[in-house]
Amino acid sequence: MKSVFYRSLSAACFSCLLSGMAGGMALPAKAQEFRTLADIERDLNRYEKVALHSFADRDSFLSIIDRTLGLDNIKGADLLFAKLPQSPFTVSGRRSNNQAVPCQIFIPAKIAPGSGTEIFADLMRGWFGNQLHYASSADLTYGWLMRHEVRHCDPSHFGDGGNKERDNEIEADLFALNVITDPVIRKKLAQDALAFRMITATLFASSSHMTGLSLKRALHGTQSGNDPTAADEIAAFLAARQQVFDHAKAITTGPRPTNHDIIRAVIELAGSQQGNLLVAEILVDLDQAIAHFAPQLHDRSKSVQ
Repeated sequence: MKSVFYRSLSAACFSCLLSGMAGGMALPAKAQEFRTLADIERDLNRYEKVALHSFADRDSFLSIIDRTLGLDNIKGADLLFAKLPQSPFTVSGRRSNNQAVPCQIFIPAKIAPGSGTEIFADLMRGWFGNQLHYASSADLTYGWLMRHEVRHCDPSHFGDGGNKERDNEIEADLFALNVITDPVIRKKLAQDALAFRMITATLFASSSHMTGLSLKRALHGTQSGNDPTAADEIAAFLAARQQVFDHAKAITTGPRPTNHDIIRAVIELAGSQQGNLLVAEILVDLDQAIAHFAPQLHDRSKSVQ
C-alpha cells in the first residue's frame, strides 16, 4: 500500500510486509531471539532510525499515529487507515528525499513478541498449523520479517508503485537475509523465507508480493536475460491460485474447502501436466513449501488421494 502523503512533507510511504546488499554483519544472540519489542527496536536502529510500536486495534493504532506523526499531517488518514494490515507494516515520510521523521514500524499485538504466536503460521492463516517446522527457527523468521520492514524505511523505497514496488519487496527480502554473515544460518533462513514467499504469493498475496520466483532465482543465482517479466510472474501466480482453489472446491465433500482439501489440491496439481511452465514451477514449489513447513499435515493430505 503506497501513496500516503503528509501535508507538511513532500511524500510518504505506507508499506506492508511481504539486488540484495552484499556483506553485512553477524547478528548478536539477542537480535536473533527477539525476546521483546525493545530488543527488536535496538537491533533495527543499526540500519535505520526507527520507532517500533505494537497496537491492539485501530483506535490504539490511530492514537499512536496522532502522538508520533499527527493525524492532521496525513492527507486522507481516515481512508488510508480504514483497514489495517494483519502483518508488520511501516509508515514513513521524507522531505527532499531524506527521511523526515523516524520510520514508524507497527506490529499487530496478536503477533507481537511475547504473544506466543508464530508469525509465519499466523500470516499463512493457520492453514498449515500454528507450530511450523523450520530449517532455521521461528525467532529467526520473525527477525527476517522485521529487517524486511526496516528496509522499507530507506528513502529509496518511498512512494513507489508498479514494478518498482515489486523490486523493493525483493530487495527487502534479500537485505533481510544478507545482513546475516553466518552462511549456515543464512542458508537455512533463506529456505524458510522462500517457502513462505511461495505459499503467500500463490494463495494470499497482492500482486506486489507475488515475487516467489524472482526471489528463488536471486537466491539460487540463476537469474538470466530470459527471466519472466513481472507481468508474466504475476499472471502465473494468479493462474496457479485459480487452479488450486478450483480443484479444492471440486474435491471437497463439505460446503467449502478445508485446509486439507487445499493441500490435497496442491499435491495433485503439482503432479499433473501443465501447459504453462511457470505455473508448473509454482505448483511444484508450492507443494514443496507446504511439505517444508508442515510435513506431517502434508503426508496426511497425500494419503487421502
